[in-house]
Amino acid sequence: MVATTDSSATDNTITDNTITDNTITDGTGAGPDNTGTASTGRVATTPVHRTTGLRVLRSEWIKTRSLRSTWITIAAVGLVIVGFGVLAAMAAGGEINGPNGGGPRFAGRGGPLTTVLAGANVAVLLIAVFGSVVGAREFASGMIRTTFAAVPRRLPVLWGKLLTFVAVVLPVVLAGLIAVFFAGMAVLDRAGAATLSWSDDGVTRALFGQAYYILGLGLIGLALGVLLRGTAAAIGTTIGAVLFLPALATALLPSDWSAVLKYLPSNAGNAFTALTTSGDVLTAWQGFAVFTGWVVLAVVGAAVALVRRDA
Repeated sequence: MVATTDSSATDNTITDNTITDNTITDGTGAGPDNTGTASTGRVATTPVHRTTGLRVLRSEWIKTRSLRSTWITIAAVGLVIVGFGVLAAMAAGGEINGPNGGGPRFAGRGGPLTTVLAGANVAVLLIAVFGSVVGAREFASGMIRTTFAAVPRRLPVLWGKLLTFVAVVLPVVLAGLIAVFFAGMAVLDRAGAATLSWSDDGVTRALFGQAYYILGLGLIGLALGVLLRGTAAAIGTTIGAVLFLPALATALLPSDWSAVLKYLPSNAGNAFTALTTSGDVLTAWQGFAVFTGWVVLAVVGAAVALVRRDA
């Protein structure tokens, strides 16, 4: 007798191609769900954020505040404005003795306001250099290519730099000028020297005008840094051509040139920062308009160069 076997009775049967336990997960690391059914595959997506002006501004703010040199420079500006002004007031009042034992009473040279704002002249140099460095440092390091890769339109980068510069510089400069005015006048009053009060004619305009002048020169320096793309060139142009050249030309050129020289940036700034002016100079509002025109011209030049030139 031949023994026959039923293939359906064998234990080693071949099952179908369905996978019951080892299901493929969706990439999250989770196994099959509790219902015993296979989980649905999902594709992980990364949210896409548009490059907006606010995001560029936030990026520029992070770059500015994350540098230690920013806060060292700003602290130095506030210290110079207040410290030098108080020292000048003490010297004018005779509280600081000279080599001969007497106090250098020079409060009459330009008046008490000029005396207490002696530190503002040094602050102008610091802010002008600081603005030039802010405008040129990314070009010098080559990091501007990374910035432009993230912001291809480029102009929002310039607006962001300008706005963050104003936000960092203006409060410190304005607070320093107001503080040194009251502190310096108190020192002069204690010494019996001539003083001014906040309500005197032209004082408020001169103080706020001085703050705007310092800020404006910093903005010109920043724009020149973007335009020239070199820290040394920007600093040299801002300090030499914008600050010292007008004063040198006024001293050397004949008086016939005064009709032209009064429109230079530093001379126009003197029209709205000085308490009183004399000679052929602009009025306060004319000087404010001319100086603002120089700031706008520098910013426009930087914007055009930023758009048209390669990084």
